[in-house]
Amino acid sequence: MQANAATIASTYTYQPIPEASFYVFGSYLKSKIKDDVVIGRNGAGDPIYGQTAGKRESGAPTFTFGGRAQGTLGPVQLGVQAKRTGPRYVNDQNLPVFQSGVQVYGAKAPAYTLVDLDARLSLEWAGLNDKTYFQLNVTNLFDKLYVGGFDGTTSNTTVTTAQIGAPRTVIGSIIIGF
Repeated sequence: MQANAATIASTYTYQPIPEASFYVFGSYLKSKIKDDVVIGRNGAGDPIYGQTAGKRESGAPTFTFGGRAQGTLGPVQLGVQAKRTGPRYVNDQNLPVFQSGVQVYGAKAPAYTLVDLDARLSLEWAGLNDKTYFQLNVTNLFDKLYVGGFDGTTSNTTVTTAQIGAPRTVIGSIIIGF
């Protein structure tokens, strides 16, 4: 399968003072499949073509964007970040998925937004060196159910394998530097 694709991506970082920084990013992807592709053969052995010409490639969002803010106050560093991922087609025909004539999934996996938090506490105050700290990370803060990734297919009658994104997760770490 051949496709024309173009991506525009940009990032911007701003640090107004040494204790605070901000980061934003975004990307836009345009893709177009050049030709119809063979998705099977009929009883006589003739090719069956999927209507993919001119359609978007499956699995890739049109856009993603997000940002991060981070600040330091004494021994504490706090950060929050968010990322929006746009909808993605689940097959290269850009059609809903059917099994036995029944629609089992729409044409697109829905867009989603994830928010993460992190905090780091230097343990230098406890007599340890400046490379030792306690860190706490919370991923998927709002416990959003989302399709994280999937195998795009050419056919709209094949159910793809999907990976459901991780639920809210809290991770605590003690980092000891030498």
